[in-house]
Amino acid sequence: MKVTEQQIRSEELKGAFLRHLPQRMKILLRRAERQRREGWDVNALYLLETEFARLAEAAGRYGLPEQAAPLQALAESLQPFVLGSTLPDAAANDAIAQALEALQAPMGQVAMLELAARAEAAPSAPPPRAETPADPAGYAQMETPPPGYWRELGIADPEPPAPAAALITDSAGMPLPAAAAVDIAATASAAPAPAALAVAPRVLLLGADAVLHDLALHFEQDGHAVAEVDSVERMIMALGDAAPPRLLVVGARALAALPLLAPALRHARVEAGHRIALLAILEHDDLGARLEALRAGADHALPRTLGLHALLAQAEPLLKDELDDAPYRVLVVDDDAAQAAFAETVLRRAGMQTRTVVEPLATLDELERFQPDLILMDINMPGADGFELTALIREREAFVATPIVFLSGDPDTDRQFAALDAGGDDFIAKPVRPRHLIAAVGNRVRRARAATQRGPRALGGSGALVDRGVLFDRIARQLAARTGVTPGGGLLLIELNDAPRLRERLGLGGFDRLLQQFATWVAEQTLPREVLAPFGPSAILLFAPQRGEAALAAFAEDLAARIGQERFEMARAVPLAFSAGVCGMGAGADPMALLGACERALENARRQGVNVARHAAQASGQQTLAALVRSALAEDTLSLAFQPLVPIAGMAAAPRYQALLRLRDARGSEHAAAALLPAAAAAGLLPALDVWVLKRALVVLAARRKLGTALMLFVSQSFEVFEEVWRDGSLAQALAAAALPASSLVLEYRCEALLGDYPDAARRFADLHARGLAVAVAGVSAQTLAQPGFNDLPLDFLKLAPELARDGQARAVVAAGHARGALVIAPRVHDASTAAAFYAAGADLLQGNFVQEAGAQLDYDFVSNTA
Repeated sequence: MKVTEQQIRSEELKGAFLRHLPQRMKILLRRAERQRREGWDVNALYLLETEFARLAEAAGRYGLPEQAAPLQALAESLQPFVLGSTLPDAAANDAIAQALEALQAPMGQVAMLELAARAEAAPSAPPPRAETPADPAGYAQMETPPPGYWRELGIADPEPPAPAAALITDSAGMPLPAAAAVDIAATASAAPAPAALAVAPRVLLLGADAVLHDLALHFEQDGHAVAEVDSVERMIMALGDAAPPRLLVVGARALAALPLLAPALRHARVEAGHRIALLAILEHDDLGARLEALRAGADHALPRTLGLHALLAQAEPLLKDELDDAPYRVLVVDDDAAQAAFAETVLRRAGMQTRTVVEPLATLDELERFQPDLILMDINMPGADGFELTALIREREAFVATPIVFLSGDPDTDRQFAALDAGGDDFIAKPVRPRHLIAAVGNRVRRARAATQRGPRALGGSGALVDRGVLFDRIARQLAARTGVTPGGGLLLIELNDAPRLRERLGLGGFDRLLQQFATWVAEQTLPREVLAPFGPSAILLFAPQRGEAALAAFAEDLAARIGQERFEMARAVPLAFSAGVCGMGAGADPMALLGACERALENARRQGVNVARHAAQASGQQTLAALVRSALAEDTLSLAFQPLVPIAGMAAAPRYQALLRLRDARGSEHAAAALLPAAAAAGLLPALDVWVLKRALVVLAARRKLGTALMLFVSQSFEVFEEVWRDGSLAQALAAAALPASSLVLEYRCEALLGDYPDAARRFADLHARGLAVAVAGVSAQTLAQPGFNDLPLDFLKLAPELARDGQARAVVAAGHARGALVIAPRVHDASTAAAFYAAGADLLQGNFVQEAGAQLDYDFVSNTA
């Protein structure tokens, strides 16, 4: 039966989904279990229910009913609480725990399914055939033998493969990555010491920092066995194992243990010869702390405020270097045979492969045969000195980046500098200590290998295109790495217009070459880590892990504007054009859903007759707003509008404005905070949104201060995410750096969010006062004042509930506010009658469209228009 392109694509997508489903479930189950133990959060509850429902739908689509059923059951057990905005009680918590437990066995089956799929895809190994006989003309007979041909010859079937070992799981009950399973199998026969780790991990983490948990998830997702220890003694014990960890990560809260760890790490590196990297996470970017960590043996000492992606960027090369176990290959070029033998002996004892050339002119031929990682070269040699040889080597494209280290006894410093200027990377003076030589060579080779790590496998003779399975796997990996917020990145699907006409004109071979040339042109303008793959007969698919939907759409529009002037070799007389669809990673929970979103956007572009269409512009409702907010946060396209708060009597010391969040989408429609905040809350984006608003307010205040203009800004915040907003310290640092006048920034919270939590609110508001901030509470009514504990809150402003203008209770509430020394704000004053009612009640400030509509400028005339 003929296999269609759609069937092939479906199998590739299913393979990518299966490969990463266990890891995604491991992350989700950990998150759910932590919520169940420590207390549920309504935003986390919503995210978990959404994720489990999406995975259930995808599992059903890929023919995995045994996995889809418990996933759907778990989603349904969470759904009532999401719809009712309530939290599970003790009984519901136990039911959720049982639903989580019911997922363990089906997820183990997924891992076995994935292993079986790989085994089926691997080539079989029938008994070897005899060499194909030649016919009388001397040509090989290209015949394919029938299936099971060896039985006709009396040869027995190959031995069946050994049964798969029992699936090894971690403490969460989820299957461990293959690398970890190998480590466990290798050490299973040895009985560990009572306090030793049961699994030989590649990454070992010490500390209770939140960022360590995120790092662990990413390392596990990349296939590394990860373990967390609770004491430095256990980390030291792990260093004494026959297979110690490849990477140690010490969190900010455990940095005091570095002096104890340093001697054991030094012994493992120097005496035992293990290559072990150490990453230290600092609380702040403190030079003294960094030096102490580096002196203790850390390869990097980085502040946690850099963020997860920056930390991973530094940690991953440490692991990748160590995972490359191929011996270092060093070519020694020296006309002095004794000196060359000394260097060769030292490097061989360090585990490196070496080859010696004593005739300088034979070096170039030996380069091609040996393919060294590094060249160790003398300067003064007959026939061709080191300078001349280096110039000849650098002319060969394959060796432009190969490190060249000069090893010479020439004491002339000018000659040494000339060696580096000729293209050398380092200079070592003879005589040299063996340890110095090993360190210098090893360091250079490690850096060179890190810089030249291989990219994805190329296709069809074009370095621009990779195998489609590689791209799908990258997408699934990006999705599996999420830790509560949809990861960044996006997909761009580009299809050449008039493909049938071009194919008829150029022929199939010519059209394929044209598509490769087009892909190469696109690839030349992509960013690092972005990959292209063929998609159908006339399209290419770009996965960009760092560019969101808006950025990719702008990139595609730029390509569309320039392709008309480009002349490709296979279609010089034909100006090309294309249509493109773009979607962000928030458009789906698996690669198939994302591709579907991209294809729908492409179809929309064709239907509308435009070059590029975005998926977000087609969606609707809260999910669309959440995607817009996520994209706007990533690309910093949010904005603030300002509405004046006008004093009813007299003049304030500084003009007062309310800062109001705004977001303008691709169609030019403006979305207000009232629409954005519910969507952001449902998507878990409130903390990021509140931080953005506060930091932008600080920028506005700082700019006005430079102009010598006083200003007071009111900024709305969500009390539910207070801890998340202030947790990492970056906001406090920005506030301290701004050095604003006291009370020039007012944080406003809704009183409904404070109900039942007034003692905690009082403590947090006192902390804000200590930071020089003022506090306001919005939505205050007579019922609010009657709440026990409300009157204990340290407040600077009370913003009245809008309905007080109609029910006659405004005067009493205003009087209560004045009695506690707070100024009272009358909001939503959109007409003269409302203004008159609040004026009669004695309010201090008026805010609303009756005074002035919100706008981008801080230009209200407070002198002429005081109420």
